[in-house]
Amino acid sequence: MIGDASWIETWLARLVSTSSLSGQEGAAQGLVKELMAEAGADAVRVVPVDAETLRKAHGFVTPTPTEGMFAVVGAWGSRGASPFVLLNGHIDTVPAAPGWTTDPLEPWVTDGWMNGLGSADMKAGILGAIAGAARAKASGILRAYVEVQSVPDEEDGGGTGTLACVHELLSQARIPNFAIVCEPTGVEIATSQIGSRAVIYSIKGLQAHANMKHRGVSAIEAAMELARDLESWAHISNRKVHALLGPPSVNIGRIEGGIGATSVANDCRMEVCFTYHPEDEPLLLAETDAIVADWRARQNPAITLDVRELHNVKPFTTDPALAPVKSLARALGQERVSPRGFPAGSDGRLISRLLKCPTVIFGPGDIDRIHKPNEAVELAQVVAHAEAIERFLSTSH
Repeated sequence: MIGDASWIETWLARLVSTSSLSGQEGAAQGLVKELMAEAGADAVRVVPVDAETLRKAHGFVTPTPTEGMFAVVGAWGSRGASPFVLLNGHIDTVPAAPGWTTDPLEPWVTDGWMNGLGSADMKAGILGAIAGAARAKASGILRAYVEVQSVPDEEDGGGTGTLACVHELLSQARIPNFAIVCEPTGVEIATSQIGSRAVIYSIKGLQAHANMKHRGVSAIEAAMELARDLESWAHISNRKVHALLGPPSVNIGRIEGGIGATSVANDCRMEVCFTYHPEDEPLLLAETDAIVADWRARQNPAITLDVRELHNVKPFTTDPALAPVKSLARALGQERVSPRGFPAGSDGRLISRLLKCPTVIFGPGDIDRIHKPNEAVELAQVVAHAEAIERFLSTSH
């Protein structure tokens, strides 16, 4: 039966066994179109990704080649119905990390868990959304117009496919009343997402022989001093923190430079990630720029610095007291909302910010079991996710 446990297991295995690395999602998206049609979608459409349009309209540039890239959107119900509920998930996966004990594209089930690349992140979430919409329609009590977006290039591009879908909705002046991003939350409702800004600091110094160090200026030593200064950002006093999110942090993820022990390093490249809360966003750039300016003032004039932003996955938060959030909690059998924070990035930020739509993150899977060998998702959670989506879509909000 469409949408039941057996159907979910069969389709999840098909999705997992179809490779869909970022920029190579075409075959998997073709399968999603077939899946949506079988699930009784009233319409299935393709949303092309036009990199130049996204650059001009939103200042967005992805490192992933986008030729032939597209999102797939399935619709259930009448477009004029209210509310308009948006369900979103990315079909692309990261590459398989070293250490898998089996073929990552050969899913297998052990003790109710399906292993396979992309099983939890996040093909299970896409499947749960489609199954939930299909079940609500089949029950005859669908009380919403539903669109499920299967998007490419979330992992490498940081939102390319979702932004293409958001741009389409904006151009048509169609704004959802509520959005659910089906990233893995253990089938719990996350109403806040952490922010992440990654930066490359490239430092130039003056090379010299190590035995005549006084004639050189070490870029590596200057970088180490900058690293210590930047780490202080996480400990600024009187910082407002979000109760649902982990502490702000500064991670020095990579330092490389120089040519060896006998030379004063004339170059150093340092990659730094700032993890920040919604309350930090208005201050982050000014505070880190001030730290860098203070560091510059103490450096030898021979030291130069170039700063390049790798990404800024901005945070967002949604009021858990909003009616649709409460309705989703009731669909889970909860008397009240017990919100949690999402400790990673998601495309929810684009939906929340650009569409100004109340957005939560809610999906099957354990975030601690993704982006690592032997990724797996508990099949019972995928079923529970689909059932909750069905109940949510079958009630008024």
